[in-house]
Amino acid sequence: MVSQLLFIRLSMMRESIAIATPGAESRSAMRRLKLQVLDQHRHFPHLERKLYHMCNGLICFGLYNFFLTEAQALLVLGVVGGAGILFDLARLKIPTVHRFALAHFGGLMRREELRSLTGNSYFILGLFVVVALFPRPIVSLSVLYLALGDPIAALVGTRWGKTKISGKKSVEGAIANFAVAFLATVLFAAATQLPHPWVLAIVGATCSVIAELAPLGIDDNLTIPVISGALLWCVAQFAPLI
Repeated sequence: MVSQLLFIRLSMMRESIAIATPGAESRSAMRRLKLQVLDQHRHFPHLERKLYHMCNGLICFGLYNFFLTEAQALLVLGVVGGAGILFDLARLKIPTVHRFALAHFGGLMRREELRSLTGNSYFILGLFVVVALFPRPIVSLSVLYLALGDPIAALVGTRWGKTKISGKKSVEGAIANFAVAFLATVLFAAATQLPHPWVLAIVGATCSVIAELAPLGIDDNLTIPVISGALLWCVAQFAPLI
């Protein structure tokens, strides 16, 4: 499995270099790279993509908790994130932009993203919504659930998932999500001195699992932080956990 993944990544790197050269070789390389992106099925453990989203989430978590106020975070998401979404939209309409994106980011794309917005755009939208709507602890936890719980659930579910419970989602993936979200919540609650960390961990991990399993047909980079954040906010109205 690992050797197959490395072979695909190296092939994509070679094709990306070839696209930068003019002429028939560039067009041929573009076609080959498109075919490789089309081969990225959701049942394949796309490790590079999972690692990329995990790092993105953790970087955003760190920036938000240690460097940015809520207003500054919204400004960065609106300006920098908005530019990224505009680039993603331009990719769908302008062939030159599409070729550039495929050459440089094709290794991170799934087949359905060739003709639709990528997970990055939904990631930015999801973060913007939760920062705008919810208090800082809820934002931080919802970002952790997206950055850690979702990738781990996908990797475990893809590799060991046998019992399906929601589409392609599995019990094994949900258990992995719960365990990771539980641990992340305990550590966050201890670091920020939130009351009742163990109870919050159970509630937060449950919210993470519900958000990840929700069969809404929308990219989970948007739904996971928004749904988990909304559920945590609802619980916080009745119980002093956050």
